Amino acid sequence: MINPIKASGPHQGVKLPDIKPWSGDHPYACHRHFYPADRGLQVSFPERPRLITQVAVVGAGLSGLTAAYQLRDQEVVILEADARPGGVCKSGEFRGCPYPEGAAYFLYPVDRHWQNFYQELGLDLEAALIPEPVSCLYYRGQWYPECFHASGIRQLPISPQGKDDFLQLTQQLAAWEQETDDFAPVNLEWQSLDQVSLKHYLEVVQGYSTELAPLLDPYCRSCLGAGADQVSAWAALYFLMSECSRETRSCAFPEGDARLAAALLAGAGPNRLRTHQVVVGMEEHPDAVRLLVWDQLQEQPYVVQAEQVILAVAKFAVRRLLTGVAGWTAATFQSFQYSTYVVAALCGVKGLKIPGFENWIVGQTAFSDVVMQPRRSALGDPRVLIVYAPQPFPAPRQALLRDSVQIKAAEILTGLEKIWPGISRGVEEIRLYRYGHAQVVPYPGFLSRIRGRIPWRQGRIILAHSDLEGLPCVEMAMLSGCRAARLARQALRG
Repeated sequence: MINPIKASGPHQGVKLPDIKPWSGDHPYACHRHFYPADRGLQVSFPERPRLITQVAVVGAGLSGLTAAYQLRDQEVVILEADARPGGVCKSGEFRGCPYPEGAAYFLYPVDRHWQNFYQELGLDLEAALIPEPVSCLYYRGQWYPECFHASGIRQLPISPQGKDDFLQLTQQLAAWEQETDDFAPVNLEWQSLDQVSLKHYLEVVQGYSTELAPLLDPYCRSCLGAGADQVSAWAALYFLMSECSRETRSCAFPEGDARLAAALLAGAGPNRLRTHQVVVGMEEHPDAVRLLVWDQLQEQPYVVQAEQVILAVAKFAVRRLLTGVAGWTAATFQSFQYSTYVVAALCGVKGLKIPGFENWIVGQTAFSDVVMQPRRSALGDPRVLIVYAPQPFPAPRQALLRDSVQIKAAEILTGLEKIWPGISRGVEEIRLYRYGHAQVVPYPGFLSRIRGRIPWRQGRIILAHSDLEGLPCVEMAMLSGCRAARLARQALRG
């Protein structure tokens, strides 16, 4: 089906498939409370609590769901503003074909403890291992499989010096991997690396070819929310260790990391989840914390009283909730900055060959990478091309709220046509997912500012979320949830 609306401006004349309304984040659910002067909605605390529980988990992303799972033997309620749990780990389906609406893959855990954790959740890691080639690079009109390993690097159309420098970088990262534990820097001089951008580190500190940073730019934009000249060298190198490693493997399920979220919720108890619930205020009392919750379905407020509260949401929201509560101040979280992200699912795409699982596109501003689900299929079977389109950083999010789905779809299709001419003719429909605060951006100096300087817990309130580690990945989110659950359990025992 062809949408009769055509794009204007630079994308004028591109015929658009059937385009669905925006999905993903629903910002107005929270904006109407956090910006009452603009929305005119002010809510006060009812006198009596409607619900009393041991632990209230605010946020049903991977961090909150992990915390709830670890506390499944306690009285727990999970409050989620969205209609579905998962955060950026949700899934969609097109004619029986599942696909990720956000995060698509995770790392095979080397640590035995984490292997047991996934097994406990009922997840088959061996079946989820991604076959090679995992990562491919599109550069100057050609695809280059295994672009982070020697075999692929030697094929790149760059200078001999550029190839040597790239190979030396991967060897350096392989050596560093042996000195670094699963989730934190140990022996590396990470603080000095955190003060400069990846581009500065490559070209100034190491004296590498200027050809390298552009090759790594789509990876940085997609995984870290900003370009190679805008993200901390430490953060980028930490992420790239897993890409360049021959020991680390990547895993993916058809619906992406939504399966992790579903497994955590199933283990925690689905009946503990309450969706469409926006936490808009907090009060500390000697024996409990009172949460002011706005029920979006019933359009009325109520109070949840909890002995312990886990705030498993990003700090741009936390700083509004914690005003005058516990020991944090809004200034504590001013250093946190977030990327703005669009994910496009091109459904029913036909006749498209994708070389790898994760396919990085150099020099394309409309998007950074694409994933096909399923990667291989019989002729005529439904397929979905997932396009990851991080928006320019830093940039006002209001622009994304203003843009129509037609404008954004045309922008993405125009870029795809340069790689696969005629692709738009084989797409039945496009589903666009908008994430206004997709992930924290580890810009130069950010990790040094937050590491060890923001308390995880004060009083009865505990912080969680991957942004507290400064590295936006599913492993950090789950680790944060585990830590928060451990702190809550200790307090309940005490």
